[in-house]
Amino acid sequence: MLISEIIPLMRPRTLAAAFSPVFIGATFSYYAFGAAHGTGLALFHSLLIFLAVVCAQIVANMWNEYCDFKSGLDHGQKIGNAGSVTRGAISMSLLLNLIKGFTVIPLLIGIYLSATITWWYIPAGLLCILISFLYSGGPKPISRTPFGEIASGLAMGLAIVLITSYAWTRELSWALWIPAIPSIYLVGAIMLTNNIRDYENDKSHGRRTLPIVLGRDRALNVMSTGYFFIYMWLFAWIYQGNIPVTSLLALLSAIPAAKVVSILVRNDDIFKLDKAMSFTAMASILYNILWGIGLIIGKFILFL
Repeated sequence: MLISEIIPLMRPRTLAAAFSPVFIGATFSYYAFGAAHGTGLALFHSLLIFLAVVCAQIVANMWNEYCDFKSGLDHGQKIGNAGSVTRGAISMSLLLNLIKGFTVIPLLIGIYLSATITWWYIPAGLLCILISFLYSGGPKPISRTPFGEIASGLAMGLAIVLITSYAWTRELSWALWIPAIPSIYLVGAIMLTNNIRDYENDKSHGRRTLPIVLGRDRALNVMSTGYFFIYMWLFAWIYQGNIPVTSLLALLSAIPAAKVVSILVRNDDIFKLDKAMSFTAMASILYNILWGIGLIIGKFILFL
């Protein structure tokens, strides 16, 4: 069926990068500031932001597949999301039409949110779109450089947290760095896992991704250190009294995070390495969802 060929091009596992920053941005704002114009309206706006971000992420993923195929990077690829294109099941014209169709949704939502919240959403959204385009397209795609992880982390982690939080509070605060920093890393970790998995293929095609520049072992050290840092981040802000102790629910996400590192360290077979992608997405989702739940519980405890 055609739909079964389209779904892999959406890269469902990377959509965690869309959902979890929206959730933590909303729950942190609810805990720390409340809703400036009512919780119901803030939740509605958060839902729209989530829908817009998911569609934008799908567009970015499909655009990445299009650019990789045109450049020859995916020719002969055994694993990943490019099979539908390389087998000819999805034509280039259909892929471009899908990109155009999914682009309409975030544009319409963005116009509505800009008109009802702030017109600053337009330049913010355009900047994210530009980063997404340059990530895969342009004369020197960011995805082929050592800066792919930080670019995706800023566009899909930091920006989403700030946009969602502003929908709740109608102002920006330095405190938003508390949820933003882990989100930047978690989004980047998904991309880093992907690049470690594709190390040999990327190297053979002349890419200069972070694992290729640093070396595979050092890239794994960066990943391990990053996971350790975001868990220590929670303890630091709990100690400072900025977030409740119930935020420690997020520590449960260390289980899939450890699994990611274990798979990448112990295996070099690309089919086994691909399993790490699922655990990376799981760690990203669980960290922010469980932290968000902990913030909600902490808010109710304050009311008691």
